[in-house]
Amino acid sequence: MCEKEADMKDGRNEKITLIYNAAFVIGCEEEEHYIIRGGEVAYKGNTIIYVGRHYIGEADEKIDAGQGLVIPGLINLHCHIAGSPLEKGFIEDTGNRFNYMSGLYEYLSVTKLEPEDQIDVLDFSLADIMTRGSTTVFEQGWCDEKSIEHMGESGLRTIVGPVASSSNFMTKDGRNVYYNMHEQQAYDRLQYVMDTRQKYDGAYDGRMTVALYLGQVDCCTPEYLDEVRRVMDNDREMIVTIHAAQSINEYEQIARTYGKTPAGYLYDHGIVGSRVHYGHYLMPQGHSMNAMKLMKPDEELKLIAGTNTNIIHCPWSFGRRGMILESLQHYLDLGINMGIGTDTFTQDIIWEMRYAAIFCKIAEGANPFTGTAAEVFNMATLGGARAIGRPDLGRIQKGCKADIVIVDLNNLDCQPVRDPIKVLVYSACGKNVDKVIVDGKLIVDGNRPVNMDIDKVIGRMQQAQDKMIAKVPERDWAGRSADEMSPMSFRVAD
Repeated sequence: MCEKEADMKDGRNEKITLIYNAAFVIGCEEEEHYIIRGGEVAYKGNTIIYVGRHYIGEADEKIDAGQGLVIPGLINLHCHIAGSPLEKGFIEDTGNRFNYMSGLYEYLSVTKLEPEDQIDVLDFSLADIMTRGSTTVFEQGWCDEKSIEHMGESGLRTIVGPVASSSNFMTKDGRNVYYNMHEQQAYDRLQYVMDTRQKYDGAYDGRMTVALYLGQVDCCTPEYLDEVRRVMDNDREMIVTIHAAQSINEYEQIARTYGKTPAGYLYDHGIVGSRVHYGHYLMPQGHSMNAMKLMKPDEELKLIAGTNTNIIHCPWSFGRRGMILESLQHYLDLGINMGIGTDTFTQDIIWEMRYAAIFCKIAEGANPFTGTAAEVFNMATLGGARAIGRPDLGRIQKGCKADIVIVDLNNLDCQPVRDPIKVLVYSACGKNVDKVIVDGKLIVDGNRPVNMDIDKVIGRMQQAQDKMIAKVPERDWAGRSADEMSPMSFRVAD
């Protein structure tokens, strides 16, 4: 598949670039990564042409890996980059006691972005994500044309998922969850997604994909999901993503309204398949927080595995509230294809791999042999590529796309290095990323974006959060200030 695609001519610059002086290169053959000590990688235009130890061909350009680790670009499949960084320092150490400690219904409603700050926040997130090793990012949100074009111009490989759902959730009293229905808007937005696919899918030298983001499972009516299935039948290449089993409130809502688990409800309406992503699916039956008994043990997860539907795991955004998958190893053993995403913040996919591995070991009763570094690395590479139907991504292999990350190993985090993947997952961090190449183009050098003034980006992000914090009382159901909703860790001196 990769070599066939490599033969396609797209009029790109065909210069040959050689990455040399690597301590390790992670190559790939037959869906398995392998380690090359002292390896080299060459690519022509946007396509890898050599993986090995001694490249003897010509090179128009050389990149010194500085005795670093050369890995495939990491695939980040669940992100809300257009606004989530605003929540940093506000939603941690909080929760709603009436909603199983979830912050979805009370806290997210007050962390709104001002329209004039949209591009500044996007710039912050794009810089954050690319400098930490993600080369493919799946943004799920409103996705107007301005933000879509800005993401396309970033140099990243982007999947944009404009939201189209039947309702949105909220709370009016801090206890109960209410749904604002807007069914017609859902159909209008669905048409917007299809129009956007026509305009932008395959744009920016093929780096952009347009997907459908359905929001949350409890925000989609049966009639609307049936229409989505009809659209999917007419566009079988389209990726569809939806949050499911991310909170007990949501799970109970689906169970009481339809007599089904979230997976069963989505299955009944055809929202399944190899291009469908369930965001999180954290709390199925059998989870310590879920007392429902609607299906036999594991029948729910086997339904997902049996339909080749993907689950995208975002360990940190829930783990910081004490909620973890129980367990990642169990999902993998059932044959579910697992991808990984950074969700809100931090936007460090290396961090997410680490916590996926650690939380798995905890959930498995202190079993160190589960959730291995290899397994979570596969989720961020091969598993992610499978979830988006891209066998030319997530691997360093002849004929595949030149999406490549070089990790600096010459630092206190990473030395000494025996097993580079274990070091990457358990000891490194996004700040150790030195260079990022997407589609054959260098977009990060020295852990800084090539085409972005990072200092200006950081300053503007602080201004955007300051505006958000000031408007919290206007948006909170009880009119509370940010300090009342989320007290500072320590007293602030006058």
